[in-house]
Amino acid sequence: MAFKFKAEQALTRLESVDFQVGRTGAITPVANLDPVQLAGTTVKRATLHNAEQIALLDIRVGDMVYVEKGGEIIPKITGVDLAARPADSRPFQYITRCPECGTPLVKYEGESKHYCPNQSHCRPQILGRIIHFIRRKAMDIEGLGEETVELLFENGLLHDIADLYDLRAEQL
Repeated sequence: MAFKFKAEQALTRLESVDFQVGRTGAITPVANLDPVQLAGTTVKRATLHNAEQIALLDIRVGDMVYVEKGGEIIPKITGVDLAARPADSRPFQYITRCPECGTPLVKYEGESKHYCPNQSHCRPQILGRIIHFIRRKAMDIEGLGEETVELLFENGLLHDIADLYDLRAEQL
C-alpha cells in the first residue's frame, strides 16, 4: 500500500491572469499571484489549466486563493476563500481570441482546452513547433537553440521546420 502526504497549501491573492499559446495552439491560463512561500520556494504564478477549471472553482481576479504544488513541482490553484471575496468582484470572462494573433479560439468536442487554429501565422505556435523539433528528443540539432530560432524567425529566415534545411551559411 502506498501513502500520499497531503500537499502543503498557501493562501494568496490572484492579481491577474495571462494566457499562453503552446506549439499545438492550446491556450493555457496562468494565474499571477502575490508572491507566497510554498514547499521551500517563492510562488508567483500557477496554472489554471483551462476555462472549465476556472468556472468550476469560480475563480475571480482579486480572490484569495489556495495554492499547492501538484506532485511537489507545479503550482496550481485548488480553491477560493469565498469569505474573503471582494463584494465588487465579477465572474471571470475567458478570452475568445488568441492573445498572440487575435484569431477566434475554438473548442473541440471532448477537449477541455481552447485552441488557436491559426497554425501558420501564430508566432508562439510556429516557434514552439520548430523549437520542439530541434530538441534532443527529436532531431537533436547541436548549436541551434531557442534564441537562434527566435532570431532567425524575427529576421524572416525561418517560417516553418522545412526552412531549417534551406538556410545557407551566409544567412547566418
